[in-house]
Amino acid sequence: MKSCAIDIHHHYVPNSLLEEAKSHGKALGVEFTETEGQKALSFAGSPKFVLQRELSAVDERLKMMQASKLAMAALEAHTATLGYRLTGEQGESWCRVYNEGIKELVTRHPDRFVGIASVPLQDAARAARVLEHAVRDLKLCGGYIGTNVNGNYYNSADFDPFWAKAQELDALIVMHPEDVAGSEKMGPYGLRLICGNPADSALSLGFMTYSGVFDRFPDLKLCVLHGGGFFPYHLGRFDQGWAVRSGARAAQAKKPPSGYLKNIYYDDMIYRVDTIDYLRKLAGADHIMVGTDYPFTLGDWKAVEKIEALDCPDSEKELMLEGNAKRLLKL
Repeated sequence: MKSCAIDIHHHYVPNSLLEEAKSHGKALGVEFTETEGQKALSFAGSPKFVLQRELSAVDERLKMMQASKLAMAALEAHTATLGYRLTGEQGESWCRVYNEGIKELVTRHPDRFVGIASVPLQDAARAARVLEHAVRDLKLCGGYIGTNVNGNYYNSADFDPFWAKAQELDALIVMHPEDVAGSEKMGPYGLRLICGNPADSALSLGFMTYSGVFDRFPDLKLCVLHGGGFFPYHLGRFDQGWAVRSGARAAQAKKPPSGYLKNIYYDDMIYRVDTIDYLRKLAGADHIMVGTDYPFTLGDWKAVEKIEALDCPDSEKELMLEGNAKRLLKL
């Protein structure tokens, strides 16, 4: 079948953001360095994050999209560049510059890109304001967050102002792992990304589903990348824990985690057709979108082909390839 797929998992760092960091980084709490052509960012004294060149490239991105049968891509930050270590004021300034840079590329290529807003979630009230400005004024299509904020997961009401604004705006929130719990044990073999990323997504969803976030915000829409981490594939264990474990019984949630599947969406960046098919049967074809994780080596440039290879009706494939993204991003 011919597809016009939309990639919901597509990282971008605007050159204008790097120029801002280079020129005014001190006021922003951001340090920009460039050594032998290799650019890096550091936030409030954090270890440097080296930016691979493809994160800011556009022509290579468009070539990859053409080869991978992607009609459009949703531009998102890299979570290491969200700046959660900054003060709330600094973070708001940084995210606004980031969002303006994303808006600029969307304006240049409106038929190829849409934008997902960075928000300073270290200050939930500011994050709500930045999201509202990005959606209503910049016409970006949702918000982008990490699985936690400086090690704080989303079982605290401190984040409620942000969830409330996302629900009010009916804005999709896309969640990606960062600051992975236990990552200090995962250095060998690249396991911090291979195991740590999906584990942190599952941990974050555990906190959210047990703590009642989706009871307080029943219309919240959350897309968890990497196919939801380990969460959908151990959903029975999450439910059983809610039913029998003493810690889980103390949870505020009114329902077991499976009771909140309507709130959770996923990309198909899980490589295997049979695994995507399991996710389709669990979550429904109306809850899955294409995800490539461009430009990283763990990404999957054949994400569209994996959906096309599923043994399911073409109507369901159309939802996963483009229909769900169009609905959720209001395209």
